[in-house]
Amino acid sequence: MANKYSKANFVNKDEDNKPKQTESLGGMKEYEKKRQRLNTGAKIMAILVALAMIVTAFLSSGVFFIN
Repeated sequence: MANKYSKANFVNKDEDNKPKQTESLGGMKEYEKKRQRLNTGAKIMAILVALAMIVTAFLSSGVFFIN
């Protein structure tokens, strides 16, 4: 039994009447292109974060060696 806050109480009949949209081959190509771009961006960000960590480690060790 659903409580008064449950989504089961609200039935949307409009979704049942809508025609089903099938994803075309062009849509899949767009998705693959977008995914490729995200993968490239993630690789660049990972390299930048690694470089920032290395630079920070050398700077902090240099400060301790000076003292």
